[in-house]
Amino acid sequence: MGYRSDVRIMTTKKGYNELKKYTDKYLQDKKYTFGNLLDNTDINEETKYAKYIGWDSIKWYDGFEGYEDVDAIMNGLDHLEENNYSYRYARIGESYDDYDEKYFESDIEDEQDLEYPSMTRYFEDDYITHQMKLDAGELEMEV
Repeated sequence: MGYRSDVRIMTTKKGYNELKKYTDKYLQDKKYTFGNLLDNTDINEETKYAKYIGWDSIKWYDGFEGYEDVDAIMNGLDHLEENNYSYRYARIGESYDDYDEKYFESDIEDEQDLEYPSMTRYFEDDYITHQMKLDAGELEMEV
């Protein structure tokens, strides 16, 4: 099955259009035939100015052979920065401490206050106390 991550990207609509052009060309140049990840997102929201996209439970191996689609996006984010487009990127891996983010704030785009992808980690207190009571024999196992 492999290691999986959840990935989110926020950019301006202009930035997204530039990212899409870049990734299409990158994948064409690499003769990658499995398609552009930007055409197959789990999250795809937009306003008149911003675009928010993402993938859930995806094999996100940056810099590994066979994952040119991921490389296209990561290199595309560098391309956005080099061309002064704002973006936010965040990836949450399966391991609790596996989290990366990168971002760039354009000094020329009209909108400079893009939202950052937001995540919530919380304690499952009810589950833990239920399990403790089961382990202590204070509750019967439900069938």
